[in-house]
Amino acid sequence: MTRSSRTVLLVSTGCLFAAGALAADSTNKKQTQPVNGPEQIVVNVRKADNGFLFEVESYEYKKKGDANYVLAGLKLQKGGDCQILALVDDRLPLSAITEISEMAINAGFKDIRPFVSWHKTGRMAQVQFGPAIKFTRDPDKIDKSEAAQNKGR
Repeated sequence: MTRSSRTVLLVSTGCLFAAGALAADSTNKKQTQPVNGPEQIVVNVRKADNGFLFEVESYEYKKKGDANYVLAGLKLQKGGDCQILALVDDRLPLSAITEISEMAINAGFKDIRPFVSWHKTGRMAQVQFGPAIKFTRDPDKIDKSEAAQNKGR
């Protein structure tokens, strides 16, 4: 090999090593950077023999009070912005969603996102509540309400 080809080989090898070191360094930086989103706590609600079974951080609680106590402890421990992701089995009554939401509110959480998970398909969907609307089964009240709305137009 001539001197110029050795120099080119040495320089190119050094460049490859430097590029590899920079790439390894950049991947380490990406792993240590914190995620900007809020921390999420998953609460899985399933049917038990009598009542609900609450699973929080891989531990199961048969009593609502025990699960509520754990949620309050997690709120104190993690502080700040935390989301509660409530995964409710589709075989449970609708009241399970309100129960887990009530527990999370009592523990001090404000961002509660309930989901229904279908046990047969493994799919899930978020439940979103809108503003409350007035409802009646009395036809006289319905007629009066419609008349008042039409009169205002």
